[in-house]
Amino acid sequence: MKQKVKEMVDAIYPTLVEIRRDFHRHPELGLEEYRTSSKIKSYLKETGIKIDQLIGETGIVGLIEGASDGKTIGLRADIDALPIQEVNKTDYISLNPGKMHACGHDVHTTILLGTAFVLQSLKDEFKGNVKLFFQPAEETVGGAKTMIEAGCLENPHVEHCLGLHVRPTLQVGEIGFHYGKCHAASDTLTIKVQGKQAHGAYPQDGIDAIVIASNIILALQTIVSRNLSPFNSAVISLGMIEGGSAGNIVCNDVTIRGTLRTLDLETRTFMKKRIVEVVESTGKAYGGNAFVEIEEGYAPLINDNYIVDEVKEVATDLLGETNIVIFDHPSLGVEDFAYFSQAVPSCFYSLGTSNKKKGIEATLHENTFDIDEEAIKVGVCLQVLSTLKLLQN
Repeated sequence: MKQKVKEMVDAIYPTLVEIRRDFHRHPELGLEEYRTSSKIKSYLKETGIKIDQLIGETGIVGLIEGASDGKTIGLRADIDALPIQEVNKTDYISLNPGKMHACGHDVHTTILLGTAFVLQSLKDEFKGNVKLFFQPAEETVGGAKTMIEAGCLENPHVEHCLGLHVRPTLQVGEIGFHYGKCHAASDTLTIKVQGKQAHGAYPQDGIDAIVIASNIILALQTIVSRNLSPFNSAVISLGMIEGGSAGNIVCNDVTIRGTLRTLDLETRTFMKKRIVEVVESTGKAYGGNAFVEIEEGYAPLINDNYIVDEVKEVATDLLGETNIVIFDHPSLGVEDFAYFSQAVPSCFYSLGTSNKKKGIEATLHENTFDIDEEAIKVGVCLQVLSTLKLLQN
């Protein structure tokens, strides 16, 4: 089957390159992926793939039904772009000013379409079903959560889900895996400090919100160093502070904004509770008031080790053991595939896309980001073969 799949992918590869370049020329931001969604629907219909569900204005669920009943495997690709002005000199540079596929979602979408084309051709040779999730708004509001809430994992029920992400720190032909903790959860912090205004010459008449804010900032950093085990991880980053009206006036209001990153639900719950305690008690200790608003972001992405093993075995057979990279540490970046991994045992892995010889090495979210398009072949082969393996087990 491996050789058959490779030959099928080779045959459609020129088409996939054109599809990818077309998506790259026409990037669209989260929840605005109207053209992208329309093109995906056309490709699915042309191939005879059933569109099982439309979610919102741009989310699509495709369904490939095998020869008989069996498991259902879900495959996900995110379809949105970033608000970045591209400066590459390729003939497929973005035509939409200020928008660019600088995170490789055009590649993810193309790989899922290629995987769908191959699996649709093989549907009489496997049992079960394959669901195709073309998901909007990964970069913004977390479209994965919306799709799951809309029922994309049901009717038929999805037992396992696979996702991939381009990774320019790996060369084309290399695949990277995380066991267990893969990506962090994120939460947005907004801290409000209330003091009392006074003339700068008479500080005893006021309550200095800047002094309170300064102590809150310092105190929050001790949560990681003194309240959390050294064997666990969390990051509190405070990137904005606003307050005061003049240099000779004791400030009465300060706003601090930042983020919290954690790698599991237990740590996330503890950190949020402790942040509230530290902020409120510090405000009172200095005679003022302080409170924190915590806006919950993406969940932590935790891979299922059994599913990772299954995909890793396929990747090793396809590419050789020397091209398999096991990451020692999780990423503190976020990824909304986390909602799929929360719902069903899943594997999210990294696809090498750089090529030093071709000078393709720009990192994600750079305005010069690009890939070696040979990675599309690797991604399609690996998704197809991994899906077939999971359907059999």
